[in-house]
Amino acid sequence: MSELMAAWRAKKAQEEADLHERLRAAVLTRQVEIYTDQRMLDFQGSPVHNSWDHIVPLMALMLLALAILLATGVAIGIVAMTIGALIHLLGIKYFIAWRIRARTTLYVLQSAAHWNQIWTMGGMAILFRGGAEPPCYAPRGDWRKFVRRTLYDFAHPAPPEVPEGDPEPEILPP
Repeated sequence: MSELMAAWRAKKAQEEADLHERLRAAVLTRQVEIYTDQRMLDFQGSPVHNSWDHIVPLMALMLLALAILLATGVAIGIVAMTIGALIHLLGIKYFIAWRIRARTTLYVLQSAAHWNQIWTMGGMAILFRGGAEPPCYAPRGDWRKFVRRTLYDFAHPAPPEVPEGDPEPEILPP
């Protein structure tokens, strides 16, 4: 019985790897878009989290404001610090969202195991750009069904075209 289960698991793992490869090809050709929610993926312990994304922009803005303060004077330095703090407060979430999306895309395209890890965490959606198919949201949606439904062409490439002037190939009965 365990041999049957092992064979079944191997078959399912191969099928999942094939579906992931199809999805990977579609993402790389920009037919499928991956969207992320930084609130769901940006936490300590997440494989796509990086603490430096929060620290470096603030430090850069404050060091720039300090340089302006030392170079020009207190009044302009205080204005520069205020502007730097506002830029950080209003703009950091967009920067972090962009970084999380880029890192998540690179991470999930590595393997089906990475894809499943992020998919079970949630905070991700995939959208087929070429049709009216609704997006598939993690973890509620089934990304395998989405790939089977929308990316059928990636599994079965088009047959080679016969050049004009060549006769049709003869099809023999079995």
